[in-house]
Amino acid sequence: TEYTNVLKTLQDDVPGFSGKRAKEIVSKELGKPCDQVFKDFSVEPLAAASLGQVHTATYKGKNVAVKVQRAGLKELFDVDLKNLKKL
Repeated sequence: TEYTNVLKTLQDDVPGFSGKRAKEIVSKELGKPCDQVFKDFSVEPLAAASLGQVHTATYKGKNVAVKVQRAGLKELFDVDLKNLKKL
């Protein structure tokens, strides 16, 4: 259980990235500016974890949660796997 608890903190205690960066990622994925798709995209994430974070926005007049996947996840996975091998 000690390893499990440490691994949980690696996944959960991750600082969020900027709202500007989140908009850049969303824009790249959708192929158009984020502000053309969503209104009131939040600058601060509601929550952040190792794989991404969640922002609030308005889409077609409805309040929505937008999950934004972190850029560079492959590199993060490579580091995590190296660390696991050391255990």
